[in-house]
Amino acid sequence: MAVKYSGANGLIYMSSTGSGTPALAGGFRAFTIDNSREDIDTTEFGASNKTSVLGFPSSNGTFEGFWATDDTVMRDAANSPDGTNIAVYPSRNAMSRYFGGPAWIDYSLNTAVDQAVTIRGNWRSRGNMVNQL
Repeated sequence: MAVKYSGANGLIYMSSTGSGTPALAGGFRAFTIDNSREDIDTTEFGASNKTSVLGFPSSNGTFEGFWATDDTVMRDAANSPDGTNIAVYPSRNAMSRYFGGPAWIDYSLNTAVDQAVTIRGNWRSRGNMVNQL
């Protein structure tokens, strides 16, 4: 029977530069990975239906968490001219299962009177990603 894991034990590792080694980043509460593949149309004249082939996976996603003045790794990575290196683990109880590699990242900050200040990063691959999920 397959082992199930709680999302409460996820981990995000990130470097502040593209040449740096990823380190555990604090304050995060969620991440997404989108590896959907591009659908390339190959439909020919006279075909009776649409046809296609699969292209490359998109390899992008998001990081979400809480803003902290003493944890600047995502903000530094967003300003790095050579990007960042990431590694995400769905659970600290299954450290052999991860997704990561070189990435570009942007971030946004959200604040409102009725919530904690949050930070959100949008990442996309900048090289070959490793999928050990």
